[in-house]
Amino acid sequence: MRFSRFLSATLLGLLALPAGGAAVQVDLHLDTPTQMLVHGLPFDAPSGLEGGLAQLRAGGTNLPVMVLWPPRKGDHLARARALLDEVEAEAARLDGVRIVRSPDEARAVAEGGGVGLIVAMEGAHGLGEADPFGELRAFHDRGLSILGLTWSFSNRFAGSSGDGGGGLTEEGRRLVALARELGIVVDLSHASRATTLDVCRDSPVPVIASHSDAYALRAHPRNLTDEEIRCIAATGGVIGVNFHATFLGSPA
Repeated sequence: MRFSRFLSATLLGLLALPAGGAAVQVDLHLDTPTQMLVHGLPFDAPSGLEGGLAQLRAGGTNLPVMVLWPPRKGDHLARARALLDEVEAEAARLDGVRIVRSPDEARAVAEGGGVGLIVAMEGAHGLGEADPFGELRAFHDRGLSILGLTWSFSNRFAGSSGDGGGGLTEEGRRLVALARELGIVVDLSHASRATTLDVCRDSPVPVIASHSDAYALRAHPRNLTDEEIRCIAATGGVIGVNFHATFLGSPA
C-alpha cells in the first residue's frame, strides 16, 4: 500500500491494528516545527508549542504531521531546509520518536508506543526557484510525505485561495505528476477552487485537504465547496477539519 492510501484510511478516524495493537491517530497539520525553530524550543518542551510531545501523548496522537512552512518573505528553500533540520534533530534525540515514510513504519511506531512524525511542506514555493523538481526529490529522500501546493498566495505551480488564483500551471502539472510518482500525498488546503478540481478530478491516487472546512456552512475562501468536497472524496482522500474560529464562524 502506498503512503497516500494509508493516510486516506487512517485519517478517517482510528485504524485498529491487528492482534490487539495500538490505534493510529493522526493530527493532519501542526506548525510545531516553526515554533521550535523561531523560539528555540525542543519538541518535548512542556509548553509553548502548538502540539508538543507531551500534548500529543496526552491526546493519544501518535502520527502528527509536522509542517515545513516557508512564510511569504525570505529565502523559502533555506527556511524549509532549516525546519526539516529541526524535525530530524528532534527525531534523532528523542527515544520513541522517528520520521515515518511508509505504512509499515507508521504501524511499527504505533505498536511500539512511539510517535511517528509525518513530514509535510505547506506551499511548493518552499522548493525554491532554481530546481524545484530536484528539490522535491531531495526532500522526499529526507522523509517528505505530503506536499501542499500553495499557501496564502499563488505561485508558479498553482493558484491559491488567498488571492483568487487560477488552476494548475504546466509546471504545476509536472510537479503533481512527480509527487504521484514518488508517493507524496498532494494537499489541497489553501489551493484555489480551480487548482483543487484540476488536481483531484480523475486523480489515480487519494488527495487530501489537511485543514479546511465546508463553504456551505461558512462562506470563507479557504473553505471547500460541495463540488470540491465530492471531488476529493471521489479520490478516496479525506478532509481535516480546521478548528480556527475564522473558518468556523462566530460563535465558534
